[in-house]
Amino acid sequence: MTEGLSRFQIQLDKLEQILNTLPNTAECALTFYKSSARQYLFYLEALTHIYKMMHNKKRFERMRISFKSLEDQLGKVDYYDGFIKEFSVQDGFPPILLDCLKQHFNKELTNLDVMLKKDGWINTEESKVKTIKSELLDCDWISDIEEHKAIGKTIIDMIEIIKSDYHTDKLNFKDIENGVHKFRREVRWISIYAQALDGLIQLKPVNSPAPELTTYQTKEVLESPFNVLPALTRGIQPIYIDAPVFYALSWIIAESGRLKDSGLRILILEDAIRETHYVKEKEVKATTRTLAVKSNISLKEIKSTMKIMADKFIDQDKVLDKIINDIRHSIG
Repeated sequence: MTEGLSRFQIQLDKLEQILNTLPNTAECALTFYKSSARQYLFYLEALTHIYKMMHNKKRFERMRISFKSLEDQLGKVDYYDGFIKEFSVQDGFPPILLDCLKQHFNKELTNLDVMLKKDGWINTEESKVKTIKSELLDCDWISDIEEHKAIGKTIIDMIEIIKSDYHTDKLNFKDIENGVHKFRREVRWISIYAQALDGLIQLKPVNSPAPELTTYQTKEVLESPFNVLPALTRGIQPIYIDAPVFYALSWIIAESGRLKDSGLRILILEDAIRETHYVKEKEVKATTRTLAVKSNISLKEIKSTMKIMADKFIDQDKVLDKIINDIRHSIG
């Protein structure tokens, strides 16, 4: 079995195990949501990002869309669930707003249940996972040696796209969802690739990190489980990335995530307040500020803070350039 096929099989087996053990009851979608399926879907989507650039583009793009659709729906459920849990323990939070969020949560959970059945993930003789496994067996896999370089070049190309989109203002911070959130998603894929490639990417210890990278090495980052990559268990030549550079990536993902959550907290409250007519329109902003107790920063400040952080990360400290250079050095 080639390394490429093995990487897909590992994640598909984990996803399939979860799908095969789902109860044939009304709790099916909720059980699936509470499982680790979203993690494996992220890894599978990451693999299709890479392999569609190296093999049959249409085939891997079809797979990517399947994984992304299911992962996106899990994300919609999680969006409401996270804030419901937060607001449920917040003193004085209006029950009418909490009920509104719960209604949205239940709607998205129902949509997830429909998707699992309609798209063939469950309750079918030839499940979606089995179909994808069959397609993968039929792929024209390149040799492991060729793949090593091809994967490295593909990840470099993807990072270059992030840089280009940022410098041409295609990737900007004009709003939360398509700005801060999108930027975080794009840079986070680099970290997800490292996890999904099952040991191909390894972190290289550095005794004396470059001065500009030391500020990123917080206790939280150094202890993050996301910076523990799969072990290199097979006799393949790894792609090394200097550990301090990868830690800087982890830092920007975490910090942009906090800013994103602060922004989304404000937006979800505004939407719920308007939907329930909890207060008059002229009072929506002020009421939101009162209820969003964990968002001590305005939407405008979130965007400007994100811009300062991203400029330093990309242009001043050149973290993405450092990752590119490390990969180039590894693949020769």
